Amino acid sequence: MSPGGFMSIRQGGPARRAATTSVAVLLAAGSLVAATGQPAVAILDYVTPTSVAWTDARQPTRSFSPSDGSVPVGTWEANGAKHTARAYFTFDLTPYRGQRVVSARAITGETKVNDCDKPREIELWRTDPPASAPTWNTAPTAREKVADVAYPNLPCGSSFIGVMITDALRQAVADGQDHLTLMARIASGHESSKHYGRQIKNIGISLDHNTPPNVPDQLTVEGKACDSPLTIRTTMPTLRASVSDPDAADAGERDQVAATFAWWPVDRPAERTEATLSGQHNPSTYVYILPRDALTHGNAYAFSVRASDTYDSSDWSPECRFTVDTVPPAAPTVASTDYPAGWDGPGAGGPGIPGTFTFTADADDLAGFSYGEYGMTSHFVPVDASGRSATVSYAPMLFGPRRLVVQSVDRAGNFSEDTIHEFWVRSTAPAITDEDPEAPAGMPRRLTLAPSMENVVEYSYRLNDGEAITIRANADGTARVTITPEVAGPYVLYVRSRTADGLLSGEAWTVLWVPEAE
Repeated sequence: MSPGGFMSIRQGGPARRAATTSVAVLLAAGSLVAATGQPAVAILDYVTPTSVAWTDARQPTRSFSPSDGSVPVGTWEANGAKHTARAYFTFDLTPYRGQRVVSARAITGETKVNDCDKPREIELWRTDPPASAPTWNTAPTAREKVADVAYPNLPCGSSFIGVMITDALRQAVADGQDHLTLMARIASGHESSKHYGRQIKNIGISLDHNTPPNVPDQLTVEGKACDSPLTIRTTMPTLRASVSDPDAADAGERDQVAATFAWWPVDRPAERTEATLSGQHNPSTYVYILPRDALTHGNAYAFSVRASDTYDSSDWSPECRFTVDTVPPAAPTVASTDYPAGWDGPGAGGPGIPGTFTFTADADDLAGFSYGEYGMTSHFVPVDASGRSATVSYAPMLFGPRRLVVQSVDRAGNFSEDTIHEFWVRSTAPAITDEDPEAPAGMPRRLTLAPSMENVVEYSYRLNDGEAITIRANADGTARVTITPEVAGPYVLYVRSRTADGLLSGEAWTVLWVPEAE
């Protein structure tokens, strides 16, 4: 488990003992610590209506729009005429499909009150969404009263009045409705009394809503992705999953989302064990290490992950399956006709000359072979179509006795014991004969180069760190080089030969002692 997480475990059946071990492992690793944040919270929106209209009983075929952000409800008189109004507010619910409505509060305020001696008797009703701008005669059907906006303790003319409408909005979202229409009116017993009439602000809704976390993804076992059959070599694997919550991501906050890991033997799903980790910020990668020895060699297992916030859980992720293999494969045999086993000189091949090596192992789940000279970098070759062997071309870099260390590697990553192929690499460096060992500075010095390989056609030589010079070989493969050191002192001559096939020999060198001229 990654740092900063709480963990709780729930098991079924025989897996119960493993859970206790898991807690011990995590505590020993120092990774079970108190969380410092809160679980992921819901998002708070202030939703304004997409349409607002009010109707007047005195003008029953007309629909009116607010001009100053407020609408009349109830009765008033103007120019000796009596008017009675109801107001309609329609809200778009499509952004909240599939979400949980945690709470919803309708918010308004009074901008004018006819008579403060009379109590506030505003009602909110849910109606059918109007097909067109409502009039008194074509008002949408009222379905249910959702709230009384009374609050006798609030002062008359209060600029802020809120009332809970959670159930109504939650039901509308659950029913898949695209819109919610609320009608504001004065209670029917006093709707025609001008003493109860008032004007109110356009209603808005303070909506606390929650989207379930995303289904966890990027599941891995021991760092291996779950997009192909997996075999692992440990009974205590590390599981990982990426967990995120769209609410927290949208809000740009650092809320937390818990992750529940579930695992079970593929052939015994009733032995399912679950462990819940929390305490990491969203988004995050949760890491869970299975209990020691909870798994056994040769069995197939599956795991899945679910994310949870304060209110909701995601669906379970697609399961990831893997097989446990803790038994190493058989050690390989090594065969080579180019570099046969044995340390009898003069040997075969030469430094830089490739030879063919065939590795074979009696194993059913081979992935390939690891090989390399003792003390040098190892290489990997995958198994061939036979499933039991592989052939490589390998060029030793030095002459003399050499050791090639080879291991079988199975699909779980288990390595066999070493097989050591000992062989002798022939020296291919040309021979250098100094024909004028006493020649002083300023005098020519002749050197004869003789091959240690067949079909040598040229030599490349350099003195100390100078540039290399290439010369042609004679028909017998020899060559003569003449150099004239101008200054006394030791010089090092380096020489390589090359065959007609382009094979480069090992490098020969000799020290030339050049005395002062007399």
